[in-house]
Order: sequence, then structure tokens, then C-alpha cells
Amino acid sequence: MLATVFRRLLPAAALGLLAACAMAAPALQRVDLPPLPSGVVLRAHWLPADGTERRPAVLALHGCGGLYAKGGGLAERYRETADRLHAAGYAVLMPDSFGSRGLREICQTRYRERSVDVAQRVQDARAALSWLANQPQVDAQRIGVMGWSNGATTALNLLEQRRAHPEPGEAPIAGAAVFYPGCGPLAKRQAVLENAPVLMLLGALDDWTPPQPCVDFARGLQAQSGSDVTVQVYEGSYHGFDGTAPVRLRTDVPNGTSAQGVHQGGNPEARAKSLAALDAFWSRVLAARAAP
Repeated sequence: MLATVFRRLLPAAALGLLAACAMAAPALQRVDLPPLPSGVVLRAHWLPADGTERRPAVLALHGCGGLYAKGGGLAERYRETADRLHAAGYAVLMPDSFGSRGLREICQTRYRERSVDVAQRVQDARAALSWLANQPQVDAQRIGVMGWSNGATTALNLLEQRRAHPEPGEAPIAGAAVFYPGCGPLAKRQAVLENAPVLMLLGALDDWTPPQPCVDFARGLQAQSGSDVTVQVYEGSYHGFDGTAPVRLRTDVPNGTSAQGVHQGGNPEARAKSLAALDAFWSRVLAARAAP
């Protein structure tokens, strides 16, 4: 009898727990950043950290698929990232480079034909960093940048542009974490980056943004005095290994290493390891600085 009652109560208890978790989930706010020189008003999702003291913040840059799932809500990867960072005590800002320009995604467009390029996204990121640094609840000395794929390429180019063309009063970047960026052009021109810790998370089997150019680029950076560059290459992993969707061949993407398309999908082991590496990286680079 007791077992029967327990079985009947269990679904209700589980539903109650799920409802409580849903109520506790932090709410992302939609904000408009000041207009860019081009006149574009950059929309973003903003999630302040809890409490009244100044806290670290992370600027998160979406990939070529944009911020949103097909149903219109924030894609799982970005919702999960916001929740994870917020739980660790960090504020989060996610600018919408595509939706702000009337686009949903650009993955299916050849690189040379894209109407939003990495240079434009770098300007978006600089504007977003400026906005973040001026928020009263953000510690401007502890702002990190992360990105996925096209957003990761943007993050690395951001570090290059800030070193080559610094702007007065720009807040420092405490660290940059990038998932499977495209490093070919950066490696070819031997780009020099702003002096900030960098974590590169790559898939060994990635046929969309292959890991080797990033490995070569990182070696060049690591040879520089005072550099702090860490590279993790996950075996058996394709583009998007940190996600939960199964691996599939995308024949609609024309920008990979094969004319047949690109593979995209998660690897549970690589996902767990990369997220742990990411957590450790943020804990290190966004830690409170000792007073001089």
C-alpha cells in the first residue's frame, strides 16, 4: 500500500520540483545598446548578477546560426550558458548581431557573400564591452569574452583589433574562451593579440572550422613572452561538440572542408570536459584581484 502511494506521489513531486526550478530560473532582459556609427541599434539579452556589489561579467558571442532556435526562443546553448554563468556569480550580455540587422542566421551563406562579416561583429563586441563596463553592477576590471564558431572567430579578431587600434578608456579583457573558431586567416597573417588569457576548445574531427590552423596559431602565440594560451583538442569530436544534439551531416553549409557539407553535433564526453575547462578558466581569470 505504501509503495502504491509513493508511486502516485512521485510524479506530482517531480512536477513540483520542475515548476520550482522554472520559477527560480533568472530572467534575461532585452536591452538596446547605443546606436553604432553605422546607425544599427544593437539589441542584446542582459542578465545581471545577483546582489548589489560589482560582479564579473561575460560577453557571449553567438555563432553563425544566431541566438535563437527555430521556434523563436533563445537557443539551448545560449540559455544554458546564461544560466551556468549566472549560477557562478557572473553577469552575462549576449548581443544579437544578426537579428539587429534583420537576419536570423548566416550559416548557409558562403563566407564571401555574407552581409554581416567578422569585422562588423568586432565593432558590435567593442560597443557591447563599452556598455558592460559602464553598468553600475559590473566590475569593469573583470570582464571576459567567449564565443562559438563565428562568434569565437570574432572574439579572437576582437583581441587583435584592440591591440592594433586601442581606444581611450577601454576596459581590459580579463580572458577569452573560444569554441571551435576559424583560425586560418589569423594564423596566415600571424596575428598578434591583446595580452589576455585565451582558452581554445576544439574538435579533432571538425570539418567546418578545422582545429589545425588554431593549433598552429596558438603555438605562435605561446612562443611570445608572457603569453597565456591554453588549447584543448577533443578526440572524436565534430563542430558543436559541446551541444546535446546528435551528430548529423549538414549538406546546407557550403563553408567546410568538403563539398559534401559539414558534420555538427555533440559528444557527451567532450561536452563535459570542455564545460569543466570553461568553468575553471572563468574561475581563474575572473577571480577578485588583490588590492595593491
